[in-house]
Amino acid sequence: MIPTFLTPYARILIAVLLGAGIGWERERHGRAAGLRTHILLGGACSLIMLVSLHMPELFTGQNAQTVVRVDPGRIAASVLSGLGFIGAGAIIVLGAKIRGVTTAASIWVTASLGLAVGAGYIGPALFTWCLAMLALLGVSRLEHRMRKKDKYINLVMALAGRGAWMEKVRPVLEDYSIDILQWNTARSGNTQHYQIVLRHNVPVDYEEVTQQLTKTLGTGVVQTIEWTEQPDKPLVSGPKTGQ
Repeated sequence: MIPTFLTPYARILIAVLLGAGIGWERERHGRAAGLRTHILLGGACSLIMLVSLHMPELFTGQNAQTVVRVDPGRIAASVLSGLGFIGAGAIIVLGAKIRGVTTAASIWVTASLGLAVGAGYIGPALFTWCLAMLALLGVSRLEHRMRKKDKYINLVMALAGRGAWMEKVRPVLEDYSIDILQWNTARSGNTQHYQIVLRHNVPVDYEEVTQQLTKTLGTGVVQTIEWTEQPDKPLVSGPKTGQ
């Protein structure tokens, strides 16, 4: 049995340990918000909740004519609202890819655990922590098994004349479940050159797609169409480029 005067310290320690568990998983994946961030969040949120619960004690000596209304939940609500700034800082947008959403969610969960432990709900906090670790460790492996392996392709086209060619190319590629990640264009004389980064996770007959593109754009327009597979995932570092 923990002595009463040690209860607040035990709650903060438990919150730190729970935060450390989630932070360890994020640290393994090389995330910026890792072990230290989650430890600090868990301990700080637990302390904030303890302060909120003991706030009414500060006004026990007031006289009968003094009216003081204390809402312990207001501080906790402000903590969760303020975490939006930390969560937003953990999210990184790289072209068509978004990273850091899971880390932002783990930050929010760690703060919630700290508040729950600080309020004395240690059992529900431990149960939530187990579910969070299951989601971060177990479900991620299941996702990798379920997710089909993406293939990345470089499509290079040389088209004669001027025109909104991408507006015609895009529907053809979508019919074959091919996603456009990025495309760039350059003009040389009367020829428009396109370099397009594509992604798909279903079998694709490139010869058939080439024939369909030629049919859609016109045989007099298409000069060359070349497909090149990329062994590694390309880094899409900027927005798509228009004509």
